[in-house]
Amino acid sequence: MEKQILKKMLDKSFYDQYKGSVSSSVFEGDLGSLFDTIKRAHSEYEESIKVDELYGLHTTMYNPALTRAAKIKFNELIEDLKDVQEPSNEIAKDIMKVLVERETAQKIAVEATEIFNGKPANFNDIISIIEKHKTNTPDEKVESVSNNIGEVMNQLVDTTKWKFSISTLRDEVGGIGDGNLMIVFARPETGKTAFWVSLVSSPDGFAEQGAKVHAFINEEPAVRTQMRAISCYTGMTREEIVENIEIANGKWDLIKENIQLYDTVDWTMDDIDSHCEKHKPDIIVIDQLDKVNISGIYARSDEKLRAIYTSAREIAKRRKCAIIAISQASNDAHNKRHMDFNMMENSRTGKAAEADLIIGVGKAPDTNGQENMDRSLCISKNKINGYHGIIDAKIYREISRYDV
Repeated sequence: MEKQILKKMLDKSFYDQYKGSVSSSVFEGDLGSLFDTIKRAHSEYEESIKVDELYGLHTTMYNPALTRAAKIKFNELIEDLKDVQEPSNEIAKDIMKVLVERETAQKIAVEATEIFNGKPANFNDIISIIEKHKTNTPDEKVESVSNNIGEVMNQLVDTTKWKFSISTLRDEVGGIGDGNLMIVFARPETGKTAFWVSLVSSPDGFAEQGAKVHAFINEEPAVRTQMRAISCYTGMTREEIVENIEIANGKWDLIKENIQLYDTVDWTMDDIDSHCEKHKPDIIVIDQLDKVNISGIYARSDEKLRAIYTSAREIAKRRKCAIIAISQASNDAHNKRHMDFNMMENSRTGKAAEADLIIGVGKAPDTNGQENMDRSLCISKNKINGYHGIIDAKIYREISRYDV
């Protein structure tokens, strides 16, 4: 089968149609090396390749250092290709499907065997192999993006269907939707948790809009964050809630079913993925994403963080939800009003590369011993609508709410 497909790949039109579905690892031994030559030749020439041309391309053009024995072996292999009957397009498509499925199964088996033999389990790797196979299957009909203006506009609205409750942020960016990874970062005690709580729980927030929000808390007890959410929506401080608990309950009942908070110390990215698969939230918040565990061995902390953020982005796309990741800012952002994603803690470009939207919450120095309640929302990356800039806001700590 491999030789039939390899010969079929000499045809330029067939190669262009299926080049995204097959790699050299599909072919055994020296056939894989010949496929690399075919691939390279197609990238340089616009015409189909003849079998008689393959030997010269492989030995003279692309591998001039081959030994005499290797050249003889490849010559014999190419002579064998001449005798192979080229399959029809339909049969070739079925053969391709079998080869790709076999390669995918082998990759899954290797990963599973390594886990069985003691390698730290990272089942996201296996999930990624399966998801990649789904998108690369030869007979998969990939539907192109609509060219109808109305449909395009409607689809763009869907990607920002959950609107920001802070009016100035909503005016400049809009909101978030399925598949989006949004990073919020700030220095300690600036109001990171209050920021996402405000987006979720304030009047006109995600929960009141009808979004099913699940938050994974690993920095403080989740019950404290739940209390913040109650204060944020009701507009009542904790003391006021104690004195007027029936009034608070009446207000909180309107959105409480849309907010679920979980204590998730020692959770892994696999745990979060499994949770999303089972419960299907519209938005998940991870406070803080840097502290979530991921299997694997990494030479540097930034490499591990990149793997964590890559996994979060894949979960957002695979589970069709939006993810809000909370992270720390480095000391470079201390007492700064303007912040960009280079100021995220322990990150080179890995974390920023995965995000669709990055908001740094800045804070100018306090004066005369009084905390400055003014905050700057610094949009340093925005793939949603392209806006970059600083949006002024104010934090109301007693009710964990941001407003203009």
